[in-house]
Amino acid sequence: MSPMTPDESEKIAQLIASLPSDRLLEQCQTSQQQVEWHNSRTNQQMIAEGWQAKFSGRLLDDSIADACDRGKISQHKHDLINSRVNLYKEQWQLIKIAHPHIQTWHQAIYQQTQKHPKFFQVLPFWHKLLSPGFKAPYPFVTPWELFSKTLEEEVNAPIEWSLEPYYVVPVKKWRTATGLLKEQFENLNEDGSYPEQKPSTGDKLKNQIVYDKVTFSWFGFTLFVCQFVAVKNPGIRQQYTAFNRALAEYYKMGIRASRSVRGFAWWKGEQVLTTQHGGTYRK
Repeated sequence: MSPMTPDESEKIAQLIASLPSDRLLEQCQTSQQQVEWHNSRTNQQMIAEGWQAKFSGRLLDDSIADACDRGKISQHKHDLINSRVNLYKEQWQLIKIAHPHIQTWHQAIYQQTQKHPKFFQVLPFWHKLLSPGFKAPYPFVTPWELFSKTLEEEVNAPIEWSLEPYYVVPVKKWRTATGLLKEQFENLNEDGSYPEQKPSTGDKLKNQIVYDKVTFSWFGFTLFVCQFVAVKNPGIRQQYTAFNRALAEYYKMGIRASRSVRGFAWWKGEQVLTTQHGGTYRK
């Protein structure tokens, strides 16, 4: 895998700092929605600073480490930012090497959906998880376009939730699901495939993810394809494994950070916390 050039690194830093998208701020109608957007943008800007300190070589010092030393952010916040920087790096390297395969798989599936639409309509999960990504031909020409889209999807999602009339964010269930996924990523097989799950573990994961909130994403499709390609492609297997290791580390940090966070719902632009026992959201 070729190393990042300074221009490439700076371009990624600018992308990180530009999210969430400006168009979403224009849609925020309440002060809480606006605060959510600004907090997310501030966090992204800190990640961009951490990225520049680590990869661009243009900063004389590490501003995130300096902020930690001066008590402006906690050590855990510093470590979480650093972990996210590492994850973005592995994500970019994976998409760079895997993009031709993602394109080939998408084109093949898209062509089949045009020839045999009725067959795909009866497949489990098709309408919810896959069909949104196959309503048109593959939209990306370069790996950069796909990478940009995956970051945009990820960072914009929580802001888009806040714009819904009613959207429950089940933090406790997602924290449990994240722990189960972390164990999967930490125990990959030598060929890069996931270890075999016990039926009870698989059922628990499905329940904790909360199926009605799982939708198509371009990075989800990327990882889906990489899982199969990695079995016979050593280069992708190595990078796919590196990404999963970085993701496991980031999940470990995130689980620790979210331990005191209660579930909540967005209701007409306002955050409504769950009761202590969970399940009920009160104004």
